[in-house]
Amino acid sequence: MNQETKSRKLPVWLLWSILTIVLWGAWGLVSKVASNGVDVYVNQLLYTVGLIPLMVFVGWTVWKHSPREDAPARRKGVFWAFLTGILGGLGNLAFFQALVKGGEASIVAPVTALFPMVTVLLAVLFLKERLGRTQWIGLALAFVAIYLLSA
Repeated sequence: MNQETKSRKLPVWLLWSILTIVLWGAWGLVSKVASNGVDVYVNQLLYTVGLIPLMVFVGWTVWKHSPREDAPARRKGVFWAFLTGILGGLGNLAFFQALVKGGEASIVAPVTALFPMVTVLLAVLFLKERLGRTQWIGLALAFVAIYLLSA
């Protein structure tokens, strides 16, 4: 494979990112359809039950292929992963509630998809990450997007 062919190939992370966009996009639509027939809590319960086959597969994969980490780092990682699940689950409840309360999937999904703004602000505050002028402009435009989508 020559250098020109290599440079035209999409990076693997970008392919996974595109797959994520497609899956989450379909998830947003299916969530709206589900919200027309069940309440928020049933939706979350069934969403969680739907994760069981994936959890079995991931658990088997981790057991089979992961290196053994040292105990203190693992405990810390388990805590943060658990907190991630709690925050994600609460976010799902809020998302489903927005749909049940009459939000249109075409509005709710893009507005809630701007959640990385919170990540960026928290990273700046707590992780001391720095943003350049272009990133600050992007963040401001994201706020404008929320306004325009909800108007």
